[in-house]
Amino acid sequence: MIKQILIVDDEPMVRMGIAKLVRQCNPDFRAGVAANGVEALEQIARQRPDIMLTDIRMPKMDGLALCKQIHEMKVNIPIVVISGYDDFAYAQKCLTYGVKEYLLKPVTEHELYPVLNKLLVQQDVQAPFSFYKMEEWLERVEAAIMTANFETLAGLLQSWIQEEMTEGSQVDQWERVLTDGMKILVKKLNNHGFATFTANVSPEQFNTIACASQYLQTELFSLYNQLFQWRGGNQKSLFEEAKSYIDEHISEELSLEEVADKMGLAPTYFSYIFKKMTNQTFVQYRMHKRIELAKRLLEMPHYKVVDVGVTIGYQNYPYFTKIFKKVTGCSPTEYRSMLGIK
Repeated sequence: MIKQILIVDDEPMVRMGIAKLVRQCNPDFRAGVAANGVEALEQIARQRPDIMLTDIRMPKMDGLALCKQIHEMKVNIPIVVISGYDDFAYAQKCLTYGVKEYLLKPVTEHELYPVLNKLLVQQDVQAPFSFYKMEEWLERVEAAIMTANFETLAGLLQSWIQEEMTEGSQVDQWERVLTDGMKILVKKLNNHGFATFTANVSPEQFNTIACASQYLQTELFSLYNQLFQWRGGNQKSLFEEAKSYIDEHISEELSLEEVADKMGLAPTYFSYIFKKMTNQTFVQYRMHKRIELAKRLLEMPHYKVVDVGVTIGYQNYPYFTKIFKKVTGCSPTEYRSMLGIK
């Protein structure tokens, strides 16, 4: 089986030397190279390597920062640090980011080959994935969708991401697992005979757990939306109604929960769809609408500047000034001055 090994080092001769050792170790090993952490992350985004060998001291992004980034991406890439003796104390910090081995330069085949073989064997021995557990989870997801319980659906999604898509998971298995899972879920939903559900069952290759999580969220919420539409829900008219309601009560301390309840929707679902439809959060939309109203009031000379903030719902004048400047780039007084109003 072909194995991809990524070598990250800013010294061209070192990169070439290690790449040659890797190719000589096994004809199925393919060596990729990068001159720094930035280049390495770009390559990882295109194709996840099976092992990464990295130096510590490099320009643009050093080895420690690279290891930290990969750790935060939750990508299960075994990392081997190959660096000088003087960097040992510095390299120890990498252990908190999942570094498996530390080798001193100049590295030889007698030191490198056992490490490569050991890590690749460990990587190939994976805990079997529990399809039974996923089947059980899918049944609960099916029930949440069919009962239009968005809160439960969001909770099931979050629990799966936190409990199953863990740091130790093999990312390359998720494409198969999630594709099969979506096929099963769609089949279950269609068996009810009420509507025809569809899902994107051919996702792009997952390079990170985050990509897999995003795919899962998008597909589950899409299936929920399909049920919503089938039941006669018109998102566009519904959210035009929601925006009108917010505009009519713009000076009041209206909460997202209140508006969601008025629309007959779960707050979490309302928040998700509102942002999808308006490209703004509820708070952002309300803030911009308030400032639009404030600008219109400031254009009326008989309105005192201090009263404008109260009228649009900001009882605290300094806070109103701060928000106004954040949105428009100038204070209310400066805005009025630009209009020639004293």
